[in-house]
Amino acid sequence: MTHQEKLHLSDHFTLYELTRSGVAIENELPNLPNLQQEQALRDLALHVLEPLRRQFGPVVISSGFRTTKVNRLVGGVANSQHTRGEAADIVINDADRGMRMYEFIRCYIDFDQLIFEPIGSPHPRWIHVSYTSKRKNRHAIV
Repeated sequence: MTHQEKLHLSDHFTLYELTRSGVAIENELPNLPNLQQEQALRDLALHVLEPLRRQFGPVVISSGFRTTKVNRLVGGVANSQHTRGEAADIVINDADRGMRMYEFIRCYIDFDQLIFEPIGSPHPRWIHVSYTSKRKNRHAIV
């Protein structure tokens, strides 16, 4: 097991879960955060993902941290919070559960940005949520 796979950012989330990337693997690119980005991932796990897991059970992350190169390859916006370790995309397997998770985050969790994605889709497939400890979270809903 690598350091990345073993390192727990919180009780239930590892660095590996929040940095794994199929695009990085396919393109043979490293996708490792620096210490500041790793701390941001830890804050995200502690303040957003753990409360969500306590309420709903296991939470699957499809995308967490992305290097600038990986972010560009997946079509992420240039200033994406993913590149700072401040964002995660949560898989929605069930529309009802996804809506309850979204509402729980909106009502009970301090967050910076919350988006059902893809934006405008009649069938959202993931929830993008971000958190920052560097400034007051905006509670922006898109």
